[in-house]
Amino acid sequence: MNAKEMFEKLGYKQTDNLPTYIEYLKQGNTKITEITFDIEEKRIIKQDFNTGFAYYIKYDELQAINKQVEELGWYE
Repeated sequence: MNAKEMFEKLGYKQTDNLPTYIEYLKQGNTKITEITFDIEEKRIIKQDFNTGFAYYIKYDELQAINKQVEELGWYE
């Protein structure tokens, strides 16, 4: 299973796949969450759109994040 499929299984939808960043968005009843991979800076942020705050990453999300990092070749 690739990273996109792992995120989709968690309810995220890939909204952007650009040379500079990849974004996944999850919309719940009252919460919108985004996970962004900044490819140029090799940074990852998980953000709650309702509050604007970044917050903790769940274990299953971390597994999908690690797969995306592997696919981007950041381990090299």
